[in-house]
Amino acid sequence: MATNGSIHRIGVVRLALTGAIVAGLFYALCWVGRLVLPVGPASHMYLQLFTGAELSSGIALVQGLCWSVVFGLLSGALIASHNECS
Repeated sequence: MATNGSIHRIGVVRLALTGAIVAGLFYALCWVGRLVLPVGPASHMYLQLFTGAELSSGIALVQGLCWSVVFGLLSGALIASHNECS
């Protein structure tokens, strides 16, 4: 039988991974949207949060995906930790 501590621990890890996946997918969608259909400044600003490279380059995709995933991991873990303390 699982203890309460292990259940909360799984929740933190699960939410951190979910945040990383969603942030990475959202970044990739914005990057593809930038190439296919320049929607406006909103997607460009999101891309610029995670990279300083030229937005239509492959370097921007790789660098931005990495930092976006790290941001998603940290955000998910922070939200789960806050929820655990409440």
